[in-house]
Formats: sequence, C-alpha cells, structure tokens
Amino acid sequence: MPRWSAFVPEIDRGLVRGLSDGEENALARLYDVYVEQMFDYAVSLVGEGKAAEALVHDVFIDAARRGPRLRDRGRLRAWLYAAVRRRGMERSRARGLAWDWELPGAGVLRGVTAGEARELLEGALDRISLSDQDLLLLTFRHGVAAADLAAVLGVSPFKAAALVGKARGRAEAALEAQLRAQEKRCRRERGEKAQDGHRKRCARCRRMAAVPLPVLLEAPPAPVPSPGLRHRVLHTGTDPELAGYRADIAGKGGNLTPEGMPRQPDVPSPLGRRWLLAGSGMAGTFVLALVTTFLIGPELGMPTLSGPPAPDRTEKPVVTKPTVPREAPVRPHPEGAPGVPDVTHMSTSSPPSQVENDLPAPDVTQYGTPSPLGSAAPSSSVSPPHPAPQYTEEGRPPPPAPSPPPQEEQAPLQPPSIRVEPTEIKVDTPLVEIGANRSADIRFQAFNGAVTWQAASSSDKITLDAGSGVLPEGQAYDLRVRLPLSLVRLAGSAVVSITNVENGAQEEVTVRWGLGLL
Repeated sequence: MPRWSAFVPEIDRGLVRGLSDGEENALARLYDVYVEQMFDYAVSLVGEGKAAEALVHDVFIDAARRGPRLRDRGRLRAWLYAAVRRRGMERSRARGLAWDWELPGAGVLRGVTAGEARELLEGALDRISLSDQDLLLLTFRHGVAAADLAAVLGVSPFKAAALVGKARGRAEAALEAQLRAQEKRCRRERGEKAQDGHRKRCARCRRMAAVPLPVLLEAPPAPVPSPGLRHRVLHTGTDPELAGYRADIAGKGGNLTPEGMPRQPDVPSPLGRRWLLAGSGMAGTFVLALVTTFLIGPELGMPTLSGPPAPDRTEKPVVTKPTVPREAPVRPHPEGAPGVPDVTHMSTSSPPSQVENDLPAPDVTQYGTPSPLGSAAPSSSVSPPHPAPQYTEEGRPPPPAPSPPPQEEQAPLQPPSIRVEPTEIKVDTPLVEIGANRSADIRFQAFNGAVTWQAASSSDKITLDAGSGVLPEGQAYDLRVRLPLSLVRLAGSAVVSITNVENGAQEEVTVRWGLGLL
C-alpha cells in the first residue's frame, strides 16, 4: 500500500525557486521528493516499467526547463501529475489502469487476500471508461485534492468535483456488478440454486463486499524505479552538451496553459471553445447562404428578356366527315329462327375502310348463332354436366354408403420438459460518453450460454466497429462506438440497441458527445 509524504505547498515553492535560480541540486531535490509518486502513476497509465521510467525521465527534464513558468508556484506537484498524464495518455496503448501485483507489499486487506482484491478491483475498473479510472486513481490513490485536480485537467474546481462524483458513482455500480458476478460463480461452485441471501450465508462474499472502492485502489503495491534512473535524469539535466536534447524533450511535452500548466489532449482549452463557437456561427451562416442560393435559383436579379411579337398564324380548322351508321343485314336462321344482325364495328372519327367492307360475313350455318355482346361464347373446353342420379326400382335414391368407423386419435408422446434458462445480454452501463478521441466502448456480457447478438444505432452520426457476433458465456465484449471526422461536431446523442437474436431481447445504451472540432 503506498505511503507517500504529505503534500506541503512550501516545498513546491522552494523547488520552483531553486529551478528558476539555477541551483545545482534543485533537480536532484525535485527527483527525490516526487519520483515515487510519479513513477507509480506512470506505471498505472502505460502498464510497463521500462516505458514508465522513460516517461518519468522526460517529465523531470521538462519540469526543470518549464516548471518555473508556473503562475502559482505552490502547484508544482500538480504540474508534474499533469505532465505525466499528458505523456501517458499519448503513449499508452492500454485500455485501463495496470499494476504489477507480484511486487512485495500486497498483503491481506481487511480480511481479503491480494488475489481477491485484484479480482474485485480489475473487474470493477474494466466496466468504466479510462477517464473515470484516471480520476479515481488521482483522487483516492494519490490524494490529489479538487483544486489541484482542476489544475491538472485545466477545468474549474466545481467541474472537477462534479466529474469525480460522477466517476465514483459509476465505479460503485461497477463494483456491485462485479460482486454479483462473483456471487453467481460462488453459487455454481457450491451447487446452490437460491439467489437471495447468498451474501449473508457466504463468509468470503461478505468479506469482499465489505471492502470499499477507495481502499481497493490503495491495495496494489507501489513499484520502485531502478537505481540508474536518478543518475540518468541528473546527467541529462546538467550536461551542457545535451542542451539540444533537453529542448527536444520539452518540445514534445506539448503547449502550456496561460497558468503555465501542461495542456491535456482530451480537455479542450477555453480559447479553443471560443474559436469553436465562432467557427460554428460562421459555418452556419455559410450553410444558410448556400441553401438560400439553391432555393431561389441562379437567375436571381436577372431581367426578363422580351422580343418582337411573333407573326399571326391562323390555323385552318380540321373538318371531319360525319359517319352514318349502317343497318346490319339480317340473315335468316337455318332452322327458321328470327334473323340475327351482323355485328359491325363503327368508328366515330372516320368512315370504315373499303377493306373492312369487303370482308365476307361469317357463315351462320357453319358456326351457329353468334352470342350477344358481353355474354360468354360456348366452348368445347367446358366440363360436361354432372351425371344424373341413379334411382332404384321403387323410384327412391340408393341409400348412402356406410362411412368407416372413426379411429381413435392417439396423443403424440411429449418429451419430458426441461427448464432451460434463456440466454441474456447485460450491459455494464446505460450511458456512454464520447470524449476528445472520438470513440468510446460499450461493454456487455453473455449469461446462461453463448449469445448471438446484433447491434444497431439510431443515428448515422456514429458508427459501430461490429454489427453482429457470437459471444461465449461469461465473457465480456467491448463494442467500440466512433464519431466520424468532421470540421465542426455539434453536441448530440444516439441510442445503440444490442439485440439477442435468440429471443429478441434488447439492451439500449445512450451514447452522448459534446461540441468539438475535427
């Protein structure tokens, strides 16, 4: 468990004064006071000892050059944390905090072993974002107060306290979810089926639930830097031939805020916010003018051209000859029936052509009497009529044939019912916020068997790295949500639905993002 010396602002003022005056042992004193805290924080961010030593080396060299630019010289400790955080966020490829639990110093913690504490802490932190993990680490493990945390992040103290409160609430919910998962595994190992009251009956689960989150964050052992790191820092900071190397290290540390603090990559600056608002207004005005131009048309303001009047052209009227209907000749029926008039087609616009008049009339004796218009003509394809019913000698219809006796229907054999718990998908958090890196992760797990899932977004402003997949039982999956690259990004939100294909159950996660550039 880390046991660092208490923070004293007067020590920071003396260190800044020594660095500003160029004292010979100022860098050595700065290293001895803060190397353990900075190395522990760097290892938690990058997850590797060698990379953490290189990061801490660059931070102390940068502090020796640009630390005296602080307006408030009592915040040198906050300056170091801000420098480690900036470089760690840029270099880290890990998705969460990491510690080496094999180091000495991790013992029994309130009746919970180091392995149990590690399982609880890592399981809870995996369910929240990296920014929330960093806030909890600085607050509870390193004891950074709200005012210093605000200086580290570059925000107001009120906003810093609000961020810590929200992060702690999400972490407490994640810790409770991890405890429930461990209780379920413990019930399976013991063969218990009842879900209620297990924590009261199981002493191990009860001990693990009694450890609060701040104590768990203090459980990992503090790493110790190698002895050669001090010599390397002092040699780089004092050798005259390495002046260009020191300038290059300071240049890679990024810009400083007006207060002299290292600017964080995931926190927009106030000046950037102003430019963002101004750029948004200019972009809105440009879009409005462009839409107006398209709606009104390109001929806006052009005079109407008129020419000389066209010559008077009178069209000759079209004279059509009236058509006189002809009476259809009556042909005698071969059997003496009344005559049937021939059906001729009459045109309303022009007299019938000579070809139509010369066509011979159909022979009624050969084809029979034509059917009137609108009635169906007799066809040879019509089915013959039903045969007449047969009668007995007495003139009565024959009795109906006896129907076979009904057979008794046998009920199909039903297999014995087996109660199977349906598969479930559980999402760790119902709300995800996208930061400056334009991406966030939605973590969900499969219970009661493997789950085939599908994911869809309610808005086309965000994209999902995967739309479907199969998740084995008990495993967690991180679905990455991304924002496309754009010049101006307005604040908004969307809902990502994760569907269990087997039973159609859905889990919805709200994704939010703020105003940003690029």
